[in-house]
Amino acid sequence: MDMSNTDFTPGSLYIAGFAQARAPHVGLIIPTSRASGCLVHIRIDRDVSPVWTYQSRVQRIEGDMFISSLLRIKDVSAGPIALEQLQEAAQSVPAPQNDEFGECLPWVLAVVQKLHDMGLVVLKDAEALQVEFVRFAEGNKAYARRDKFPNIAASQFCR
Repeated sequence: MDMSNTDFTPGSLYIAGFAQARAPHVGLIIPTSRASGCLVHIRIDRDVSPVWTYQSRVQRIEGDMFISSLLRIKDVSAGPIALEQLQEAAQSVPAPQNDEFGECLPWVLAVVQKLHDMGLVVLKDAEALQVEFVRFAEGNKAYARRDKFPNIAASQFCR
């Protein structure tokens, strides 16, 4: 499943994993270059809200010390997904109204299902995609460094 960094394709859609103490934080990202891209995810900012909230923002990729994994789920060569389409799908999936750890991956998978329903990705098996991402991301903590590009793979269960 490992791919070289030369297989990184701006404009493609990736599930992004970010190293943290327990399981990785997870979001969806469309890179505009090796340097950065647009990330959609849910987060808890206790200064703003005690529960998960949706956020779309520019995310640094190259040189970021937390992003460790990029699992490609739609290659741009199969047709681009516009940032607006990704944001529309993400905003249509409600953020969980709790502060429990581990809600980000189920939310991301629900957004991927929505993208599938919109005809923007082909999701073959959501449960297998979840297992694939978890297994891939678990081995990538060493990539969470400023001097390493995130580890990249292509999903077998989504295109």
